[in-house]
Amino acid sequence: MTQIVGIDPGLTGACAVIDHNGVKSIFDLPTMPVPGAGPDAKVKRKVDAYALCAALLKHCPASEGKPLVLIESVRAMGGKNNAIQTQASLLRSLGAIESVVECLRYPLHYIAPVSWKGYFDLVDSKLTDTQRKTASLALARRLYGDDPSLARAKDHNRAEALLLAHYGKVKLA
Repeated sequence: MTQIVGIDPGLTGACAVIDHNGVKSIFDLPTMPVPGAGPDAKVKRKVDAYALCAALLKHCPASEGKPLVLIESVRAMGGKNNAIQTQASLLRSLGAIESVVECLRYPLHYIAPVSWKGYFDLVDSKLTDTQRKTASLALARRLYGDDPSLARAKDHNRAEALLLAHYGKVKLA
């Protein structure tokens, strides 16, 4: 099996790298300040594309072949002013991630949340967002053991990146 990278995009997103031995690495997406963002800006950080590129090269060495990359597909939806800024930030993050992956010439697959979450039974409409995050974290721990990268409740984005990579292992590799 080749290496598989799962990416949960966004400023609090994460990246997980797995191979035939299991988890190679799980890390938060690196961010940096938005140049020129004033004190009233709603979004003050962005994905650090250079740092992301360096991390992918570190955790996916060329000697092991090009990894298969899965990224959760995101899109803009209607909303109020703050929601629009949040969505713009998410799409900006997606663009930075796409650019890094394309520059590295890694094969990229976009996976709709309903597809991978449906595979893991995480789309139950009766679950709250918090319950869904808790369920993702519990499932990732069950599949891959108690990895220290998944120790905190706020590591749900890392868990989702790992589950996305696992989905790729099962469905695409």
